[in-house]
Amino acid sequence: MDIDIFQLPGILRRRFHYVVIAVASCVLLASIYVLQLTPSFSSSVEILLDPVGLAAEPVDSKGTGSSAQQDQSNLDSQIYVMQSRGVMSDVARKLDLANDPFFAPKPASNAKPASDADRIVAVAEALKSHVTIERAGQSLVFTISAEHPDAGKAADIANAVASVYLRQLDEARGDVARRASNSFQVQASELRDRVLKAELAVEKFKAENDLVSTGSQGLVIDQQVAGINEQLIAARGTEEQQQTIYEQARSLTMSAIEAGAIPEVLQSTSIGLLRDRYAQLLDTRSQLATNLGANHPQLRAINSQVANMQQAIQAELDRVRQSMRVNYERAAANTKALTERLENLTKTSFDSSAAQIKMRQLESEAEAVRTLYKTFLNRAEELAQQQSMNMNNSRVITAAVPMPKSSLKLKLMILVAAGLFGTVLGSGLAVLSEILSGFRRPQQTALDRSGFPVIAHIAASAKTAEKPRSGWRSLLAFRHQPRSSAEPSEGNGILKAAGTLREFTAAHQPATVLFLAAGPVPQASSVVADIVHALIDSGLGILYAPGNLEVRSRLRAGHSASLAAALARDWPTTAPLSDILKYEHFPATRSPSPPARPMLSRYVEKAQQSDSDLILINACQTAAAQHLAGLISSADAIVVLADPVALTNADVDATLEAIGDARDLVLGCVLVEGP
Repeated sequence: MDIDIFQLPGILRRRFHYVVIAVASCVLLASIYVLQLTPSFSSSVEILLDPVGLAAEPVDSKGTGSSAQQDQSNLDSQIYVMQSRGVMSDVARKLDLANDPFFAPKPASNAKPASDADRIVAVAEALKSHVTIERAGQSLVFTISAEHPDAGKAADIANAVASVYLRQLDEARGDVARRASNSFQVQASELRDRVLKAELAVEKFKAENDLVSTGSQGLVIDQQVAGINEQLIAARGTEEQQQTIYEQARSLTMSAIEAGAIPEVLQSTSIGLLRDRYAQLLDTRSQLATNLGANHPQLRAINSQVANMQQAIQAELDRVRQSMRVNYERAAANTKALTERLENLTKTSFDSSAAQIKMRQLESEAEAVRTLYKTFLNRAEELAQQQSMNMNNSRVITAAVPMPKSSLKLKLMILVAAGLFGTVLGSGLAVLSEILSGFRRPQQTALDRSGFPVIAHIAASAKTAEKPRSGWRSLLAFRHQPRSSAEPSEGNGILKAAGTLREFTAAHQPATVLFLAAGPVPQASSVVADIVHALIDSGLGILYAPGNLEVRSRLRAGHSASLAAALARDWPTTAPLSDILKYEHFPATRSPSPPARPMLSRYVEKAQQSDSDLILINACQTAAAQHLAGLISSADAIVVLADPVALTNADVDATLEAIGDARDLVLGCVLVEGP
């Protein structure tokens, strides 16, 4: 069942008792809870934790942090440290919470008295459930909140938890530093003896094997080998460079110079000048060759100059090649000399290789022990200084203060919330009950709710279900055509509805009957037309409005004045909304005539007829439904058409609301089943 939002006020009015019962129940339960509610006050203290103070390993005296500064897990674990039994036990002793009735356990009547230690443990466990610690996001600020029926006591507990935790944090850090310092000092003493033994072994080995060294630079023979090796590397690089230059000079030809492809290393001032002069001579020869003959004296002279310039350039190239070759040979000789010298020193160094290996091993062992000794010695001194220095910056940034508050506001809020919840719950139950009742009851229940008697039951055929014609065509269709053979059930329903209207006409003549549709009835216009046809067949005069609006047009030029006067007369002056609706008059007695063009006499005859027994208006989903209020006020009777399958309670409610106070005019309901 579908419920429109505009139907909710009506549903709530009909089922208002659901809302009242739900609100009363919720308020009653809330009142019982409020009466049993014990006032509780909360107070909070904020502390700032320094990651340096939480570090497992100590830091130096300058306060430079270690990797523990970014250790988020270490910070998160402090929540559990603050709620630990050790902190809570110290708080219980400090504030004497063992005698507080809010935390002290109630001893059994036959149990022996508990010891002070057991009472402190029990109070600490109870205190943990009333103390909450929260971290502000990813910051270093922690909030400690305590609950107690006494506002002052709650503030004292929160401040005590913060102070006890910070004190235990400092004590734990001092103990760690003291134990670590003692351990480092013992190990440093042992390492000092090992360093002395290792250094004595190195010096003794050098004296026995004549290994001379110059301080930190190592043995003399090693220094010589390293120096010659560096010189040899540089000499080989120079040799390769000179060889490359010499190869480029050897491959340089006259054609390359003419093209300008001279390597950068071979470019000299003399070659550049010769090339520029040679280019000028070539340009001059080209100019003369265009104007002079091949044997002209000027052209032969310029050719001679070009040949001489080529010889000069070739001579300069030979000189450059010779110079590059000399440089290359000098670099090769230097490389060879350094190579021979390095080989001699290497042979000398091989003689003391075994001794050097042993010496380096002894030196490495001595250096490792010396480094370890220095590390332990420095750490021992740092830890000894930290015992007298407090580098922890953890502190209380906001102390807890008593915050007494009235519980009346909270109780009122609970009652108001209960009332709102009851209202929502009752409304939901009312709507749900309406939906379930719509599913549980058949559609006939909707008709029973309306109180309309059933006049007739019509099973619409396929022809009846067709879309009704509009205007003159729909009316002339059943005026001039004989009624087709309908199904027996349909015909009986039409005749029964027409008979009811005839009985009504006998007591009220002429009468205005309005046809309405309750919900969607696609066949309503066709059924109304069939009822009108049956009434005409029974001998009644009918003035019928199919529901179309009147469309008036101006009189065209050329019409006679008498015809205009006849058309201007509005003959159904007594019909409802005759100036808006289009009416058709079907007299009680008429003889069929062949189709012909309407004449003036016909319009006059039509205007003079006044034997209408019934005025029938079709407002079933037609344009006439737009003026339903005016039609209902002018109607003498109302007939409702409904589809028993598609009819819903919402449709019945909408129809009753549209009819309003005119429910006494309803003759009944005609049920029209779909095809």
